[in-house]
Amino acid sequence: MSRSSVLLLLGVLIILTPFSGLPIAARTLFLVVFGACIFGIGLSLRVHRE
Repeated sequence: MSRSSVLLLLGVLIILTPFSGLPIAARTLFLVVFGACIFGIGLSLRVHRE
């Protein structure tokens, strides 16, 4: 799976997280983890292109 595909998948998961029915603490944890993953992939794509 390419990095851009992973970014798209994480974006969809972030959009769907509020509607998942999970407790607020679990949703917050998921959003932080997904956000960190997106940041890391975005940073690696930027370094890779330079």
